[in-house]
Amino acid sequence: MKPDAAASISLLLFFLDQNRYAIALSEVDRVYPVVEITGADAVSGNDYLGFVNLHGELVPVINVRLRLGLPDKEIEISDMIIMILDGSTRLALIVDSVGEVLEYNAQQMVIAASLLYSKAQVSVISLSAGNMVVKEMREYLIEAGCHWLKAD
Repeated sequence: MKPDAAASISLLLFFLDQNRYAIALSEVDRVYPVVEITGADAVSGNDYLGFVNLHGELVPVINVRLRLGLPDKEIEISDMIIMILDGSTRLALIVDSVGEVLEYNAQQMVIAASLLYSKAQVSVISLSAGNMVVKEMREYLIEAGCHWLKAD
């Protein structure tokens, strides 16, 4: 079976420290400049940093650094907020910066085992029922490509 040439996946690239991560664009609601986080108890090692108020809605802020095993850092004015959707739940991630959107079609995903993709130093984050799953870009693209092949 041939993969559907129109099938593709878009990933939003973002940075934490010197590390590159990506999240499926379909899980991203919006990207904003950082705003004040309220309700945070400033407890180191807490899964949540507090809440951000976006247009009257209080959105929980995930401590993505803790979940990824990175050291805490003070929020800087240059940081960004990625609003993500986990089902119907809206969550916020504070990241150092946001990069480009990476797009892969089904054929590119199937050949993701090639040397080109195995050298990519990008981890892909996905959410499922509040759990954060981190995979290497190569593994993520292979799984997505195989899923499309099976669906065809």
